[in-house]
Amino acid sequence: MDQADTIWNRAALEGGGPTPGVGDEALAAALRLHSSAMSGGVLDAVQHMSDEELDAAEGGYRWLHVPAASEAIAAVRREIAAGALDDHDRASALELSSEDRYAAAIEDDAALDNAFRARLGTDPDAFAAV
Repeated sequence: MDQADTIWNRAALEGGGPTPGVGDEALAAALRLHSSAMSGGVLDAVQHMSDEELDAAEGGYRWLHVPAASEAIAAVRREIAAGALDDHDRASALELSSEDRYAAAIEDDAALDNAFRARLGTDPDAFAAV
């Protein structure tokens, strides 16, 4: 297992570890949302995560240089705040559009891994030592 795999696993399994760097925190927050979205869908993830977790995920995606993923989450939050879940048709449309928008930003796990590895390459000191 290489350094990147160790950092990824630490972020996924330990929330970044006992003394996370800013990169560990960003990756852990993005992975928390990504895992939830892959399990139950983007809308479900946004509905069940706290505002603090969502803020951290949005910031994590921006830090990882994937602003489209951050904006996808922010857009779902805005639609929910505007009452999209109060109407069945709007809620159904939001569910579909949120999946499409997120998938356009993060096609699969490899896309998130690539964003992380690129950031690790340019800012290795943002991650706690391995």
